[in-house]
Amino acid sequence: MPKLVRRKRLEIIADLEFADWLADEAEAVGITHFTIVPTLGGKGVHGRWRNDGLGGQGKCLFLSVTSETRAEALIDRIGPHFSDYKIVMDVADVEVLRGDRFP
Repeated sequence: MPKLVRRKRLEIIADLEFADWLADEAEAVGITHFTIVPTLGGKGVHGRWRNDGLGGQGKCLFLSVTSETRAEALIDRIGPHFSDYKIVMDVADVEVLRGDRFP
């Protein structure tokens, strides 16, 4: 069986206007692999929301698997902005194959 390597999985939901900012911040700490996808809708502290494409505030989901060091560096960079903007983040321990793909 191939060896599994421990990494951190980051999931961030933010207003769609922050997609490029999230990408820039991730790259600044050396996170080179990530995916950003638009979301359809959901429900949070402020109630239901929907990305209707007609001017409603859309959101994006930023996903990345990376090392603990890089995950912590990103949290340190963007964490202070969580109280200013509607950003939600969760971090989970994962095991991946081909750990070299997720530095």
